[in-house]
Amino acid sequence: MLKAITFDFWDTLYKAPRMQELGDRRVASLQHTLQQIGHQLGSDSIRTAVLAASRFALQYQRDHGLDIPARGQLDCILEYLQVDLDREEWTKAYEIYTTQLRAHPPEMNDGVSETLPQLADKYKLGVICNSGTSPGRILREFMHKDGILPCFEFLVFSDEVGWAKPNVKIFQYALDNLQVQNHEAAHVGDDSSTDVFGAKNAGMKAIWLAPLLDQRCIDCDYKITSISELVALFANK
Repeated sequence: MLKAITFDFWDTLYKAPRMQELGDRRVASLQHTLQQIGHQLGSDSIRTAVLAASRFALQYQRDHGLDIPARGQLDCILEYLQVDLDREEWTKAYEIYTTQLRAHPPEMNDGVSETLPQLADKYKLGVICNSGTSPGRILREFMHKDGILPCFEFLVFSDEVGWAKPNVKIFQYALDNLQVQNHEAAHVGDDSSTDVFGAKNAGMKAIWLAPLLDQRCIDCDYKITSISELVALFANK
């Protein structure tokens, strides 16, 4: 019997931002901040450092199931740029690096706002998210503003626990806090590796959100093209 459903965040609950635009804003803001401190650095060198840190963190999550949080990414960037900052300067740069989404908040994915309350009436809902450059505290702000935070009984973000999908430990941590057994839970996500493979390894049902009809994933238990399909999928579960 199904008792709980957990959700990925990016491209599942929320549409991922356009990375080029977000990256340009992050580079420009970081450059301005460093210039104010006295480090005259070109945008190209900062962009190279930011991209390298972001890609390394993403690959590390996938390869090792461990998180390199935004503070670690910033340290990598500063080391690449050969910049030393004191505590106050570092904190200022960290705020700039992690809060760019506030100026252009992400949009909820199609069907999320209508579907979550219906599911929350029947199941315990949770979020399992690989945070990336935006910490969980920032992502919670968007969920609160959009009115969906009360639908969830537990949320876990990789920057807060150190584990990252597909690591079984982050799935198990969510299930333990939701107080359900692995076979009593399903996970919904768009990534066939971190979400589907991770959930299956954790003993959960895996629901793959894949809007393109020709996409294939042989490991998932169910495939949906929209979050709104979950209501019908779980009608008799």
